Amino acid sequence: MRRLELRLVWVLCIVVMALAGVDVQAQSAPGRVHGSLSTIGQGENQIAVLHLWGKPYDMGYAHGKLVPEQVRHLVQGTVQVMAFGAGLSMDQIDAMWKQMEPYVPAEYLEEMRGLADGAGVSYTDVCRMHAVPDISEFHCSFFAAWGKATQDGHLIQIRALDYATMAGIQKYPALVVYEPDDGVPFVNVGWCGFVGMVTGMNAEGIAMSEIGDHLGDEHETLEGEPMPFVMRDVIQHTRSLGEAIYRVRRAPRTSSYLYCIGDAEARDARALVTAKDVFRVYDPDSLPYKRLGQTVYMSMGTDSGWNRKIGDVLARGYGRIDPEFAMIDVMRGLGTGDLHAVAFDVTAGKLWVANASMKGEDGFGREFVPFCLRECLQSRAGR
Repeated sequence: MRRLELRLVWVLCIVVMALAGVDVQAQSAPGRVHGSLSTIGQGENQIAVLHLWGKPYDMGYAHGKLVPEQVRHLVQGTVQVMAFGAGLSMDQIDAMWKQMEPYVPAEYLEEMRGLADGAGVSYTDVCRMHAVPDISEFHCSFFAAWGKATQDGHLIQIRALDYATMAGIQKYPALVVYEPDDGVPFVNVGWCGFVGMVTGMNAEGIAMSEIGDHLGDEHETLEGEPMPFVMRDVIQHTRSLGEAIYRVRRAPRTSSYLYCIGDAEARDARALVTAKDVFRVYDPDSLPYKRLGQTVYMSMGTDSGWNRKIGDVLARGYGRIDPEFAMIDVMRGLGTGDLHAVAFDVTAGKLWVANASMKGEDGFGREFVPFCLRECLQSRAGR
């Protein structure tokens, strides 16, 4: 199963988004909203911070209730533009989701139902948006460095998301901070209306990044757990690098994905190459590219020339890698992270995120907005 590359024509996208602006209403459940909404950043760099807590449905409902217009934009407008750009009908996307849905953990399906009810959209709309990542191509970059490789020994990690921006995914960026009844508190770096995860870090010092790849049609399927829920499962339910790797290994995987998982407490990280029936783990001594002590990295795929590019930059900065180096020298310097670019100081529980603009400016070239997960969690605990 070869995933389709999104090639969108902006003029046509505008037309489709206009046609997709139908407000679908659903019954909302009464009751207390288990969440709060604030913002960080200024002007065009402003990012919503959704703080959610409780059971899966309650968190989803709060998410939808707090930002209903933004949710509708993503799950009704954007998804139709992305489908149009990929040459897929809604019926085709529904059929693809039907193959994946049995493998999605029940807690996330409940959260998606809550999101639909809170925002006043259909559950089908929400499902369609969560089907898209596993049926579209995107190439990204990541690295993790620690110990002697970094300026202060901290675990520094990036997630540079290179993905189509013309569908307007970036219009409503969000940091969704979760305090689930079951699991570890964490932050999901994404967008209003997206329950799955492509970038995240938890309160136990586990951070995760990913890259799309294609290891061959014979290694790919849609009958498995979608990538955004594999990542969500790791960040919500693991407290160590070993646990995190095991979660990915045991997951019924779909397409070809490369992962970077960092563990701040262990001051260690691994790069994973995965597909339906592929699972390889790399440490700094087994990395198939230029080897640097206490560093793992990959960029644009396993066989891409970008691996040499990022390796060379990391080698030049070896011993002084810090969040600023990650943001400026790596992501902005190489030009990776057009949809969003994220630098983590996992040891300190901090991140910096830059998002693409609706004017076509790439994320890596815009202002990086700081956020501290620890401070956010402490602020609610102190109320």
